[in-house]
Amino acid sequence: MTRVLLFSGGTDYTDPWHPFAETSTIVAAILRAEGHDTMVVDTLDDLAESLGSTDLLVVNAGGGPAPHPLDDRLADILAGYRGPLLALHVAATLLPGHEMWEQALGGRWVRHVSMHPARGPMRLRAVSTSVPLHDLEPLETVDEAYSWLRVSPEAEVLLVHDYADAEHPVSWTLERNGRRSAYLSLGHDAEAYEALIAVGLIQRLTRWLIS
Repeated sequence: MTRVLLFSGGTDYTDPWHPFAETSTIVAAILRAEGHDTMVVDTLDDLAESLGSTDLLVVNAGGGPAPHPLDDRLADILAGYRGPLLALHVAATLLPGHEMWEQALGGRWVRHVSMHPARGPMRLRAVSTSVPLHDLEPLETVDEAYSWLRVSPEAEVLLVHDYADAEHPVSWTLERNGRRSAYLSLGHDAEAYEALIAVGLIQRLTRWLIS
């Protein structure tokens, strides 16, 4: 059985916009339904204690509009982890002063550049035929359309949305130095996880990460 550690916002990392406890509970239920032994932690002490025995790290936490006082410690903890990584939604904003997070993830939210329009209906387009996307439908949801993220040319973009006459990555995967990572920008709130695509992508990305 795969041991999954889900680091959630809500205690050490929190913001006024995201119901981390609620969405992390939903994500954990999705992972457990897939047969994974899933533990949810929301403090750096618990993350550091459990990270060494995990097979997959899932991050559902964000840093807010500025560097966080605990960023240096979080970076130190994550630097010791070389296993597969799945980052969700606002996790792209984490550790703005630490290049290692962008290197691990294959991209990030860039302050004063990245943005999202008002939460609403999204139509996604597949731009890859890789395993995580095989036969995934429908490609519609209601969520925040993260736009103008910075993505590494080494990453494989799976899904995009169109906004302001431009194409914006929604999900991507990265294989670098024997390590697999994946990012999914969906998952702002509980309603976002009512969409089949959000659940399906977490299932498929997780399977790819641990295969």
